[in-house]
Amino acid sequence: MKSLAIEREFGSGGREIGMKVARMAGIPYYDSALMVKAAEAQGISVGMLEEYDEKRSGSFLYDIAAYTSYANGNRKNSVYELFSGMEKTIRKLELEGPAVFIGRCSTEILKERSNVLRVYIYSSDISRRIERTVKTEGVSETEAKRLLDKKDKQRRNYFRFWTQKEWGDRANYDMELNTSFLSAEECARILLSAMG
Repeated sequence: MKSLAIEREFGSGGREIGMKVARMAGIPYYDSALMVKAAEAQGISVGMLEEYDEKRSGSFLYDIAAYTSYANGNRKNSVYELFSGMEKTIRKLELEGPAVFIGRCSTEILKERSNVLRVYIYSSDISRRIERTVKTEGVSETEAKRLLDKKDKQRRNYFRFWTQKEWGDRANYDMELNTSFLSAEECARILLSAMG
């Protein structure tokens, strides 16, 4: 059986689908917990990681400052140590056996592994994304719209910063699933079948 690496639009149901696949296949599921594992491995505090994610809310200037620091030889920049730690953690966990990985550029980190299915989950129906976000996050419709924009921007910029690729570009994935037409259950069954 292959591992599964998922990138997803906020509100598309990608996390739910990943959890269903892991449960149905009886394999581990990894998402933001990777941040903690990477932090511990690199000796970086979780508080610093939370602060980094807040600063990385799509700030192009912050990206430039961080990249310039790295390009000028500051290889000890904790942001880069964090990403390096995440890369190592993801690769190590994947070597331990099939698993589901959500976000954090796992589709790109594991792209050389022939036993990994790389998937992008999206929804072409913005109203369904808003409705799902209202339910899962417990927010108003207005706040849900704001969250969709903010989270997608963060994910897009994070992916571009670390991979120099576009987050939603189909060339980065083996498969794309549109949850406007497929239920989470249908997506999970499709992915399980493709994982073999």
